Amino acid sequence: MEDYEIVNLYWERSETAIHETKKKYGHRIVYVIRNILLLEQDVEECVNDTYFGAWNAMPDARPGYLSAFLCRIAKNLALKRYKYLLADKRNKSLETAFDELEGVIGTFDIEQDIIIKQAAEAVNVFLKMKKPLHRKIFVRRYYFYDSIDGIAAHFHLSKSAVKSILFRIRKELKKYLESEGLV
Repeated sequence: MEDYEIVNLYWERSETAIHETKKKYGHRIVYVIRNILLLEQDVEECVNDTYFGAWNAMPDARPGYLSAFLCRIAKNLALKRYKYLLADKRNKSLETAFDELEGVIGTFDIEQDIIIKQAAEAVNVFLKMKKPLHRKIFVRRYYFYDSIDGIAAHFHLSKSAVKSILFRIRKELKKYLESEGLV
């Protein structure tokens, strides 16, 4: 089923929308969440909350890219759950990904929403200037929170090559953000 048909089902308040979403994007949603949360019950809870979030958001929104819309909901819910569980320090690789980017973009307070949006747009512009492989590696690491091992296996690269690419991109990104006055 095409995305616009699924969105129409949400707008019609048809429960088939959830079934079709699971069928088409269920694996991707689980993938995003599982890269953030480690316990299966937390993953399942976030998956269900993602469908519920999509159900509640659709009357107000008509997303152009359903996949990105769903992944954003899933990611935000998983990060919220992760912050709740943070005291237990359950996912070291996710913490490492956050730490790697912190030196580039700094830390932001929630109230600085405008700065965050400007930074996100600048990162998008920066990534469009990068080679497709480098862009994909960056997104897999810092959007989907893939491990270095997972990225290396996916792109048939060595772990050191992935680390090197990410290091160079972070360095270039920091320089770009500084030139834009955002760091």
